Amino acid sequence: MSEPWPKPPLGADFSFLPPRGILVVGFSGGADSTALAHCLAGRVRPERLLLAHINHGLRGQEAERDEAFAREFARQQGLRFALLRADVAKLAKERRQGLEECGRQVRYGFWERLLAEAGGEGAILTAHNADDNAETMLLNFARGTSLSGICGIPARRGKVLRPFLGVSRAAIEDYCRENGLHYVTDSTNLTEEFRRNQARHKLLPVLKEWNPRFLEAASRTSETLRETQAFLEQEAQKLLERAKASGGLWVSPLKEAHPALRREALRLWLLEQGSPQVQYLHLQELMALLETGGRRSLPGGGLAECAQGMLSLGKQEKPKGFRLPAALGKTPLPNGKVLLLEEKTREALEKEQNFHNLLFKNSFDYDTIKGTFLVRTREPGDRFLPVGRQGSRSLKQLFQEQKIPASKRGEMVLLVCGKEEELVFCEGFGVSRKFRVTEKTTRAVTAQVTGPLEKMERDGCEDEAVFGNAPRY
Repeated sequence: MSEPWPKPPLGADFSFLPPRGILVVGFSGGADSTALAHCLAGRVRPERLLLAHINHGLRGQEAERDEAFAREFARQQGLRFALLRADVAKLAKERRQGLEECGRQVRYGFWERLLAEAGGEGAILTAHNADDNAETMLLNFARGTSLSGICGIPARRGKVLRPFLGVSRAAIEDYCRENGLHYVTDSTNLTEEFRRNQARHKLLPVLKEWNPRFLEAASRTSETLRETQAFLEQEAQKLLERAKASGGLWVSPLKEAHPALRREALRLWLLEQGSPQVQYLHLQELMALLETGGRRSLPGGGLAECAQGMLSLGKQEKPKGFRLPAALGKTPLPNGKVLLLEEKTREALEKEQNFHNLLFKNSFDYDTIKGTFLVRTREPGDRFLPVGRQGSRSLKQLFQEQKIPASKRGEMVLLVCGKEEELVFCEGFGVSRKFRVTEKTTRAVTAQVTGPLEKMERDGCEDEAVFGNAPRY
């Protein structure tokens, strides 16, 4: 080159770039990735660079504009270009994920495939900056997180490198302006619909006003915490090796260790066992399990069991759903329970209990029932408005509020009626507000779910065979 290439923005670190192999650059066309690509173009051979752009199919013509810009920038710089067009909204729905998480998986999956197709030697580069890191730390802190979460974004993770992690967004925009670099702006970054944007537009400006060098302070904190986390992981791995046994972990070495070390060892163990979605709550439950023994459900259908000085992990059987007709009297159910529907007159109800007593939650007005009864387990889309509540909610929300274990939710008994299968009664919550007993009721039906006593004892329930107004878990 006849002229020296411009200096990178202050804080950029290219020292850890691999000397050989392809460099896959995540290229959106925004200021960050444009500046990163420009910096790299003056520091490594052009044939090593591959700009990888993803059209997520979420922003219509704006996404098409970004794709065209990214392609043209690569042509002008003489760099290779790779494109992936994906319907992220459709994928998120199919995978039952949020748009942000699904988009992240699509991006990294694409970059990893490109690297593998090029022989695997090299690295993936993203343009995350110091502002991104501070925002991530704030968001994780606000919702509650472990030490690893408050550490923020790592500068290096496997093949993924982030040379701009120490560079402020302002410095990146200055670099683009000084070097005549045009870039595109994602309009969704300007709204306050997303929490990250709220942190960017509201929280960070205040923190920078309090401390003009806040980004530097956050980066130092992130690095210090990351070193602490690395040491903790190292010591926890040693503890884990001492506790490992055929089929699980010995409880004794874990109980003798410091709680922080014990928790980290359990986290590493669960990761080894293929349970990446485990959260702090689940680790706390496992910590308690070491003291009390018993079983706990884990995300993804896992089941942890502590017995005879050993902690083991297995798969819990998914409850089988059922649908069958029901009538007054007893209806035996495939899960070992029994649904009892007992008709009662208004006089009988008044004799048994005060007419306005909340125990009427389990009784419904028989004259409001249209069509035949069907008893079944929950299905997608089920919503319920119990007596005494305002606004219907999904059964999943109700089960979560009542802290009903995930392993039990598929066994909860529902009574529906008519062709529309309107939900009349839900085990543990009582009857629907629509079918409740009122002052005008002349005939009512009381619903109860019973089950074998030995089954409930096995599942850790109280020694009572009738489930009434509240779940016995």
